[in-house]
Amino acid sequence: MKSRRFLALLLALSLLIGAAPSRANALGFLERLFSDEPEKTSYPVIPFSQMEYTRPDLATLQAMADEAVDQAQEKNMDQALEALYAFYDAIDQFSTNSALASIHYNANLTDEYWAEENDFCTSAANEADQILYGMYTALAATPSRAKLEKEFFGKGFFDDFDTEEDWEPDQQLLALTNRETELVNQYYSQYARLNSLLGSFFPPYGAMAQTLVDLIQVRNQLAAYLGYDSYDAYANDYLYDRDYTPQQMAQYLDDIRQTLVPMCVGLSYDVPHRDCSEEEVFAYVSKLAAALGGKVQEAFQLMEEAGLYDITQSDNKFDSSFEIYLTSYHEPYIFMNPINSAMDQLTFAHEFGHFCNDYMLEYNSTSLDVAEIFSQAMELLSLIYVTDYPDMPRLKMVDSLCIFVEQACYARFEEEMYRIAPEELSVDALCSLYARIAGDYGLDTYDGFDSRDFVTIPHFYTDPMYVFSYIISNDAAMQIYQMEAAQSGRGVKCYMDNLDNPEGYFLAFLESAGLESPFEEGHVDALAQTFRQILQDNPPIAAQEQSFLQWLFSDEAA
Repeated sequence: MKSRRFLALLLALSLLIGAAPSRANALGFLERLFSDEPEKTSYPVIPFSQMEYTRPDLATLQAMADEAVDQAQEKNMDQALEALYAFYDAIDQFSTNSALASIHYNANLTDEYWAEENDFCTSAANEADQILYGMYTALAATPSRAKLEKEFFGKGFFDDFDTEEDWEPDQQLLALTNRETELVNQYYSQYARLNSLLGSFFPPYGAMAQTLVDLIQVRNQLAAYLGYDSYDAYANDYLYDRDYTPQQMAQYLDDIRQTLVPMCVGLSYDVPHRDCSEEEVFAYVSKLAAALGGKVQEAFQLMEEAGLYDITQSDNKFDSSFEIYLTSYHEPYIFMNPINSAMDQLTFAHEFGHFCNDYMLEYNSTSLDVAEIFSQAMELLSLIYVTDYPDMPRLKMVDSLCIFVEQACYARFEEEMYRIAPEELSVDALCSLYARIAGDYGLDTYDGFDSRDFVTIPHFYTDPMYVFSYIISNDAAMQIYQMEAAQSGRGVKCYMDNLDNPEGYFLAFLESAGLESPFEEGHVDALAQTFRQILQDNPPIAAQEQSFLQWLFSDEAA
């Protein structure tokens, strides 16, 4: 259910998320993207330790794009296709090298070499997008246009690239995207400094907040330049291609505030803190994969065999977790900086859910709304299939409830911060806004609450308007869990059957998977009742020394 306009955007974004076709599969790429049964291909297993980074070469990429256009202009279809295969191989390499630079930099934020390479790759991606768009525009004007659509791109692909003038790189757009990238990289540097100063009385909260102010300004300018009335309209359409309305989103956030917030306030992760080693984290997901079997176990074996994960703890690592696809190797990778608590087991399960989804699809064609279903459902299914830890069911259910509330708070804050008038936008304005909305959603009741806490939420900086995906995907994941809890095998079947479902639109995916829309009237009320029942069935375990949340804000955790 991908639109042709979205396909063009998807190919551009492939520079970072790995969706471009290679020589081996380029001819069928578009067909598979629109197919309900994506083709599965076998590739040699390359260990992560053997993957070599090479700085991307934009001049070479431009020359390859020019070669494809030249051959199409001369009506040399075989040569034009070969040139396109080579170009997409280079796109794959660009994506892969960018991912490698990101992984190595996030593993050690103090490494100057990887900081420089990561900065280069993220900035170069904006120029590579221009090369890609320029190639499509030039190909649209060649006499081979119709044949290229018939044999490669699909009917109507070039309709979005028609122009009566010679195409030139959009310097204003490039300046805006480069400025956005510069500010994101600046945030990473500030975050690295924050990690080194956590014991200080003067962490760089103010500088980080100012970076967000600057990002809001440039992103609003970017949305306006591209013809959108607001940044959230731009993000929902252009970045995430969401198939639900802003009104549905707003109502859902209100329903959460009214119904789930009262349940969450005071709950405060009322499970004792449990130390958890790296070995225990790995074993937890290993047992889960073995219990689920099939393609999930196959994916785990690949991850273990090729060393496609990093779950070691380091003060120099970025304090986050993510899964990323290494396009040229057709292998996903998991990055994680554990906090040495039971939550690490759930975090690893979460990222492994992404790993399985990417392993099955071989490319990232789904939306973030859909992708997060598989990560959060993997966490929830672990409660049924790994029974070694009696504290885990309540810990995860309290966490799941808090995901709805916390991420709803962040989504509302993010929506409103882009609507602050330019003349009123400031660090103080952001702090006041966050304090008000955090109060609406009960986050100000947490120990150690600070009106500047928003600077520690990376998604505001790196992935704007992403957080709403966590909420609605968690809703769908809860449905899969309830299926499995009610009838053994039913939820797992739904999960397994849809791991390779290429449908990217969220509501369309739910319909195809037999799941309910979270926007139905009364849905949040039913969700609240589900949480009440599950938490009642999993009462608090007698506290030992301190709760998880108390530990999280303690000197020991810091």
